[in-house]
Amino acid sequence: MMQPVGPSSPTTYWIRRVLVVVLAVAVLVTIVWFLAGRTSRSSAGQDSSAAAAVTSAAPTMTGVLANSTAPSRSTVPSPSPSPSPSPSPSPAAAAPPAPTDSPAPTAASAADAAPAPDAAATSANGSIVAAAPADPAPASTPAAPAPAPPAYDADGRLLCPDSAIGVAAEVPAEVRSGATVIVGMVVTNTGTEQCRRDVSGTAQVYTVFGADGTRLWSTADCFPGQGTDVRELAPGQTLKYTVKWSGTTSAPGCTGERTPLAPGGYTLIAQLGALSSPPAAFTVA
Repeated sequence: MMQPVGPSSPTTYWIRRVLVVVLAVAVLVTIVWFLAGRTSRSSAGQDSSAAAAVTSAAPTMTGVLANSTAPSRSTVPSPSPSPSPSPSPSPAAAAPPAPTDSPAPTAASAADAAPAPDAAATSANGSIVAAAPADPAPASTPAAPAPAPPAYDADGRLLCPDSAIGVAAEVPAEVRSGATVIVGMVVTNTGTEQCRRDVSGTAQVYTVFGADGTRLWSTADCFPGQGTDVRELAPGQTLKYTVKWSGTTSAPGCTGERTPLAPGGYTLIAQLGALSSPPAAFTVA
């Protein structure tokens, strides 16, 4: 059956058969390519339609939701980092954010509200927290001077410290100009122990001052005290001493003319060693 039969030569018949087969194969390939091209164009059209449908279904984002997608200019870090990225919902299913009582702060207001670097601290999770105010340094108070150690005489008897002795001046409230005046000193043991104190005349000084503070008279100028007097004073015990004053002025070394004090107000101060009494006021009439 495959053997060529006819007036032509066998070679001619074989060439014709090969051409027919090649033509049939070419037609078949053309048909297959055409069908495959239509199928791909149809799929692309369907994908474009679906994409268009999805795109058209996506809502237009405005307001707060649209602004939330833009990068924020605020320099204040987020209150807390997200623990892990969660799958974002599709645009069609995204719901608008719930309204808040106060508007979202702008970058300028957030910068104003952020604490200064020296008044804030960054926590471990990156959020800014107000730093606790530093405790103010306690004001330093000068230490009180230590009391002097007790002193004793050669016989082992306690000597009165200055802190245990009170001195007061005594003078009549009013005296006549040029008249002799009796002025005095009161010494008191204000401590809690019996002690000895030198109250000799050489340690006693009486001085009169004018209303402006001018030194006008003193026993140290013309008649300094004399004698030795050491007394044993019980707690609360007092000693009184008096001297006569002529009511006139004096100068150191008892130089210059001594004149009666003019009428007016004056003060007297009594001294016992390094201790001085409060001023005692009097008037010369």
